[in-house]
Amino acid sequence: MKEEKNPYSPRREFMIKATGLLGTGVLMGFPSLAWSIQTEKRYSVKEVIDILIKDIPGAPFERTVDHLRSGSMDQEVTGIVTTMFPTLAVIEKAVKIGANMIVAHETLYYNHQDETDWLENDEVFHHKKALLEKHQIAIWRFHDYWHRRQPDGIAEGNLKKLGWEKYYNPETPRLLRLPEAQPLHAVLAHIKAQFEIPSLKLVGDLQQSVQSIYLAFGAIDSRMIIGAIQEYQPDLILSGETREWETVERVRDGRLMGKNTALLILGHEHSEAPGMEFAAEWIQKKIPDIKVSYLASGDPFQFI
Repeated sequence: MKEEKNPYSPRREFMIKATGLLGTGVLMGFPSLAWSIQTEKRYSVKEVIDILIKDIPGAPFERTVDHLRSGSMDQEVTGIVTTMFPTLAVIEKAVKIGANMIVAHETLYYNHQDETDWLENDEVFHHKKALLEKHQIAIWRFHDYWHRRQPDGIAEGNLKKLGWEKYYNPETPRLLRLPEAQPLHAVLAHIKAQFEIPSLKLVGDLQQSVQSIYLAFGAIDSRMIIGAIQEYQPDLILSGETREWETVERVRDGRLMGKNTALLILGHEHSEAPGMEFAAEWIQKKIPDIKVSYLASGDPFQFI
């Protein structure tokens, strides 16, 4: 008969014997030994979500787009991934690294409310849904809560990436004031380098002076941005995306009248991705027992 192999390593066998002889309480007096017998805490998807929204002002929200879009609240989390857009590539990479929960800032199914009835005949929708079901991936959207955090999680991540977090003013959270005025071309060069953006859209003059910057990351309603132009008259609006027949034309007409406000368009992904990269660090501190990774969804556009 083949001899049965000892399932325990010598070190583990020693720990089991030591625990029986000395008792767990005695071992706690020896940090290295106590650490060896402790097990990592396990979390369900719901427990993770509860931890993430615990300190958000006003949480839980009665109305929000931040819902679980796939998977189960009860499933055990093996790893967490943060991202901007939960693309097919992001889902596949999450599977490869053993993460079964994706915390995504933007929509899974191509509309803000993640409604799917209109996609019943769409083969891409069905492929994505089947991929998530096959690998039992939970996707939770982290949009409203992350923006409602104080300071706004996306803004903080972006400002850290730019090295501008020290200029943040909580009394005017969207208005940034640089310590000294700089030529617009220098500000643009800094943003391109830090965000690794090859090309930008600009309505403005590269030689003009910039000191005050209005932050409009993501997709901000044009009425809100135009209202901010009226109130603050910023030198520059740092925008994610905007309708070209609204804010863009207001800025252009203003400049034709001699106004100074310029508009820089980063693109939606570029304008919020650093905030989701920061989210991975933030979540890791709150849940140290689970590996948290950031996966970039990437800019979907080619510049030709």
